[in-house]
Amino acid sequence: MKTLILYASNCGYTEDCVQKLGKLLSGEIAILNIDKQVPLDLSAYDTVLIGGSIYMGQIQKKIKAFCSSHEKELQEKNLGLFISCATADKDLEAIESFYKNAFPEALLNHAGCIQNFGGELRMDKMKFSHRLIAKMMMKSAKEDQPPVRPLPESVKKMAIAINQLAI
Repeated sequence: MKTLILYASNCGYTEDCVQKLGKLLSGEIAILNIDKQVPLDLSAYDTVLIGGSIYMGQIQKKIKAFCSSHEKELQEKNLGLFISCATADKDLEAIESFYKNAFPEALLNHAGCIQNFGGELRMDKMKFSHRLIAKMMMKSAKEDQPPVRPLPESVKKMAIAINQLAI
């Protein structure tokens, strides 16, 4: 099985998750950062995993545009979709809205696996304006609201689901 992982990352957390995911998958794996490389021909791949980080409720424009322009091709592949999101993993309504906003409905319906990898606030990698917004969000968070956290178990769940498609 040949798998392409196509992603975008703002501060490096999504990239770290993708690298871990790539190590857990069976078969031949190609990892492509859409911000650094031109997307490849999809016909060479049996499985395509696509995702990026959510910032201000939006996934990166290049990921969204790629999914829209390759929607028909992607529906012919084993497909997995993922987001990295700083919203607490217990806020299912918000997470669902991020999926719906990030990916075309047809791809969400076709995907064999959809995961939220959680998030980290990497202040040292953020632009000044983004740091200010993140600090304001942290200050306004309710005391009973769980903190932003990585969800490495979601990376493992995606790997298990995708590896089972190869059987």
